[in-house]
Amino acid sequence: MIMNKWWTCSLGVLAYCFPAEAQEKQDTIKPLTIQAYVEGYYAWNSKPTSEKPAYLFSHNRLHEFSVNLALVKLAYQDESVRSTIGLGVGSYMQANYSAEEGVWKQVYEANVGLKLGKYCWIDLGVLPSHIGAESAIGMDNISLSRSLSAENSPYFETGAKLSYSSSKGNWYAAVLALNGWQRIQKSATQKGLAYGHQLQYKPNNSVILNSSSYLAEEGKDSLRFFHNFYVQYSPGNKLQLLANVDFGSQENPSSGKSSNWWNTGMQVRYGFHKNWSMNFRAEYFADKSRYFLLGLAAEKDAVWGTSIGTDFIPYKNMIWRLEYRYLESHGLSSSLAWRF
Repeated sequence: MIMNKWWTCSLGVLAYCFPAEAQEKQDTIKPLTIQAYVEGYYAWNSKPTSEKPAYLFSHNRLHEFSVNLALVKLAYQDESVRSTIGLGVGSYMQANYSAEEGVWKQVYEANVGLKLGKYCWIDLGVLPSHIGAESAIGMDNISLSRSLSAENSPYFETGAKLSYSSSKGNWYAAVLALNGWQRIQKSATQKGLAYGHQLQYKPNNSVILNSSSYLAEEGKDSLRFFHNFYVQYSPGNKLQLLANVDFGSQENPSSGKSSNWWNTGMQVRYGFHKNWSMNFRAEYFADKSRYFLLGLAAEKDAVWGTSIGTDFIPYKNMIWRLEYRYLESHGLSSSLAWRF
């Protein structure tokens, strides 16, 4: 049994700048938005190592002050065209873009979209991931650190997305053709393109049901399939709940067998004051082949964990967060029955 415990403190600042709106002779409004975001943090545990486990990619520096993400993003949208470009630095960019080359290591987002119909768009470029409810922007997430589900599925993707939103906004559907699993440039080992889908339903203003998938040949005779399902419940300003179930499988050409992994988790946040809130998370990740849970001992093939945190909002667009996180690895054969 291997235990990891961390205290993490972060300060996130989000700034918006709205330049004067451009206006043509036809009196068409064309808004241009500039967004800046900075998230600094300090993480501590009782071990002398300077980095967290290899399966964690956000806030991964220990015992030092660091910047998880510093981002500047420019967005433009009118009735028929939209475009976004964002450049970032920080430990998040360093860990998640390590496979990219040159200037691509700093490209957080770069895409352009064209409206094809009243409710249909096509977008091309470097896009936010269609998988999961969490993002790299810490202020948008329930917990300070990212869940095991978010850390081991794509944060970004590159390709083309065809999307449709219903007239009432309660249905959203998209199909995607991508360069690969969290890649800007296609890897040398990947055969062909990757494909994915997203289907989202909002029965009311409080509930979101989401299904997303990924399918690709990651290498020769190595087909990967992944599916994420989550439910988000936000009945008001005080309470927010997020629950997910993920499953993945990849063929192993050397053994002729498939590597399977799955995870589940729940996060909840409750605001007990206009400036203060608490959050809690419980999660479990099983990866018998240790395909994603790198660095575990030979007899360890699963991780479970909890976290508890508090958030304080001193000013608009600024948040101070403190979190305690506990992760424990163990063997499925001996521990699964009583862990969950």
